[in-house]
Amino acid sequence: MLQEAESIGSSAVFECQISPSTAVTTWMKDGSNLRESPKHKFTSDGKDRKLAIIDVQLSDTGEYTCVAKLGNKEKTSTAKLIVEELPVRFTKTLEEEISVIKGQPTYLTCELSKERDVVWKKNGIPLQPIPGKLAINIIGLQHAVTIQNADDDDSGVYSCECENLKTQGNVKVVEIEMDFTIPLKDVSVPEKKQALFECTITRDVPKVMWLKGSDIITSGTKYDIIDDGKKHMLLINECEFDDEDQYTIEVLDKKSTARLTVEEADPYFTVKLQDCAVVEKDEMILDCELSKDVPVKWYHNETEIKASKMVSMKTDGKRRILSIKRVDDKDKGTYACDCGTDKTVAEINIEARDIKVIRPLYGVELFDGETARFEVEISEDDVPGQWNLKGEVLAPSPDVEITEHGTKHTLTLYNCKVSQSGEVSFQAANAKCAANLKVKELPLTFITPLADVQVFEKDEARFECEVSREVKRFRWLKGSQELRADEKFEILNEGKKHIVVVKCATYEDEARYMFEAENKKTSAKLIIKGIRLEFIKLLKDVTVKEKDPAEFRVELSHENVAVIWYKNDVRLHPSKVVHMSEGGKVHTLTLKEVSLDDTSLIKAEALGKTAEATLTVLGT
Repeated sequence: MLQEAESIGSSAVFECQISPSTAVTTWMKDGSNLRESPKHKFTSDGKDRKLAIIDVQLSDTGEYTCVAKLGNKEKTSTAKLIVEELPVRFTKTLEEEISVIKGQPTYLTCELSKERDVVWKKNGIPLQPIPGKLAINIIGLQHAVTIQNADDDDSGVYSCECENLKTQGNVKVVEIEMDFTIPLKDVSVPEKKQALFECTITRDVPKVMWLKGSDIITSGTKYDIIDDGKKHMLLINECEFDDEDQYTIEVLDKKSTARLTVEEADPYFTVKLQDCAVVEKDEMILDCELSKDVPVKWYHNETEIKASKMVSMKTDGKRRILSIKRVDDKDKGTYACDCGTDKTVAEINIEARDIKVIRPLYGVELFDGETARFEVEISEDDVPGQWNLKGEVLAPSPDVEITEHGTKHTLTLYNCKVSQSGEVSFQAANAKCAANLKVKELPLTFITPLADVQVFEKDEARFECEVSREVKRFRWLKGSQELRADEKFEILNEGKKHIVVVKCATYEDEARYMFEAENKKTSAKLIIKGIRLEFIKLLKDVTVKEKDPAEFRVELSHENVAVIWYKNDVRLHPSKVVHMSEGGKVHTLTLKEVSLDDTSLIKAEALGKTAEATLTVLGT
């Protein structure tokens, strides 16, 4: 029989011996197989077999069996483990005496060795939770009572009871004794500066009283009284020599006293420089005032300012004045007046003048290649301007002229292009105006109109015209039918020149041909004359032997022209011995197996033109 383990390390061990030692052993608990694990450790040493059960708990109670197997034979040995439960106890008890500061929260905690229900009591009476005042909590084995804002009624004997166990503590609510944890300290400040007295006390109080000597101080322009919990402060503004005295704070029956000493102050600025904005070309005046009449230096962006025609520095009693005439953008920045012991600083911004447009721009409409002129007049004569065309900044160039004459600003655009059409804008400081530039195409004219064309049939016909400028859209027509480029028609565009070529003209191509662009037209007629046929290669005399073939060939200047062959002026027709062929412009006559009787005059005729040659057949 074992007792339940209270901590890691307590274990139970079962031992047995087996024979032979080669037998295989396994362990079981209550008929179920056990596996080796951190909870169950198996040991085998010769014939000895051990089972160790680590950190014995009540749940480990049961019947443990060692099973030995050798071949088909099996033997078992069984024993019981009985675990006794430990009694519950307090592992952490309440403190016997507990002191609580009045107004503060207090926490009472204890801890059991096992999870059990407990009862909290005060002076023997069970406690009940009170929202915002008393809470009873359980966290694992820990039990706690929290009491908020402790007061005298919360004093008493508190106990935590579990079954026949009990732990208790006596709670006493005590009040903090009023005292100064940080007393007042003597203060020395320069004249016109602020003095601060401060102290800290042990607990919050509803009211304190400040005194200068024996006079009570109240909040106002001269004094600021600040209460921040246990911390109390007195601020004395703009200290004068008359403010020197003993200053006292009284809290209940406690006092703390310190002395104020006012020292003669170094010169300082009683009226400081002010940030401001000045309009460009105006006069800028900065002034400030000192507590004493002492020399000063003026600075701009940390560089000392020197007097000049445009810059003056004046002294008027304690006042100091800086004047800068006709300011511009370089005058903006940080200005400072330094007396050696104090400095006043201001940021100065230079604003652009309010420039007005006296005479605005007007739109211009003109033809391609012409000159456009824009003119604007503004209210000031020393303000540079910027010209833009379609949002792009313009600069002088051979085609752009920009001039300024006093308040007048002029833009001249030479050789204007249609692509320049758009908004022309001008800006000088805050003055802006804009107008439209519209560049139109020149009216289209025909420099060279179409002319009638006469060609022989089968020749190439070419119509050509030239316009005054390039066009984007145009078309060719034959009669009322629009032409498209194909095997018959070739359409060419060479800048301002436009050409249509009629290939291998026939009588069907005779018509009026028209070129049309931007509602402008020019037309001309195509006239077809008879074919101007020529023999490029004439027939040649042929001499062959009897039974051999004889071949005659002629080449014309045109294709698709019929050729009629004659033998001694008798027209020949294709047969077994007469073969005629055509290959483009070449026409061939072949006479097979000629005989002596075939000696003759061979003639080729095409469109009234003829070519002749002699066929001579020799005997074999």
